[in-house]
Amino acid sequence: MGIRLLATRAAVLAAAMVAASLMIVESTYAQSPAGKFPAGKTITIIVPYAAGGTTDASGRFLAKGLEKELATSVQIVNKPGAASQVALTALVNSKPDGYTLSYAVLPTVITHYLDPAREAPYTRKNFQPVGHHWQVPAMIAVKANSSYKTLQDLLNAAKANPGTVTISDSGLMANPHLTVLMLEKAAGVKFASVHFSGGAPSVTALLGGHVTAVAGGVSDAVARVQAGEFRVLGVAAEQESEFLPGVPTMKAQGFDVVSVSAAGILAPAGTPKDVVDVLSRAIKKVVESDAHKRDLDKYGGIARHYLNPEQYAAFWADYEARLEPVLKEIKGAK
Repeated sequence: MGIRLLATRAAVLAAAMVAASLMIVESTYAQSPAGKFPAGKTITIIVPYAAGGTTDASGRFLAKGLEKELATSVQIVNKPGAASQVALTALVNSKPDGYTLSYAVLPTVITHYLDPAREAPYTRKNFQPVGHHWQVPAMIAVKANSSYKTLQDLLNAAKANPGTVTISDSGLMANPHLTVLMLEKAAGVKFASVHFSGGAPSVTALLGGHVTAVAGGVSDAVARVQAGEFRVLGVAAEQESEFLPGVPTMKAQGFDVVSVSAAGILAPAGTPKDVVDVLSRAIKKVVESDAHKRDLDKYGGIARHYLNPEQYAAFWADYEARLEPVLKEIKGAK
């Protein structure tokens, strides 16, 4: 009897320990916003531009928030080159498991695969949208002490001396460059575009007096305007930017140019839906948090604009449909 009683007590104790272990595991997963993903593994977010620009900074802010939401390490890896084509090529060649993601900026990525000369190894179908992050209208600025007081002044100089007025941008066919191309077409002028690998070096080129003007995002200009270094000549939006009050839109100045940079996070096509959903929900929480807004406000001009995977995919498809005829017209005019 004593032996049987001991065995019974041992069995009960063992069962209780198993049950307790299961409860601990279950509780752990219940508290983890990621469930079985990311399982403690590091997530890499590729930033397709040089360190120091708006996309790099916002990516690092997002990574910081995601580490808290996903309870795992999130690292940023800068892969500048070819106006983000280098980074996005690396993304589509990575394993579709949710551990390698990349920023992408529309319309830049669209120009890659709509231009046969670039031989981009991907189209929209090679990517899985995860979560849209922010939008920034484009602008054109000169140094605060420049003799060009208005956008028309700059255009007059370009018309008088075609191909000599230099404008820096963040990369060939990146959104700032596209803005310049659209303005050239709308105003009937020709600038000399100077391409850099990111917004930061293009701004530095203007501050150093190496170019006449810079094409970039509103976010590239806010701090420089506040510091008395920049004069923004026009914003490529439907309405004036809340971050640059008093600066007229290009449309208000008679030039139908509307151009917005739209940044979001992508995964390779084929990434499991449950993994995408975990990532997207985490991105949403970060983007909509007060802490993240405070981070973005440090750079100024960045408007938070979360979209879930389905909304992001629809936004992308619509942007592509609107941009394709514009690109064809621009190429045909050259």
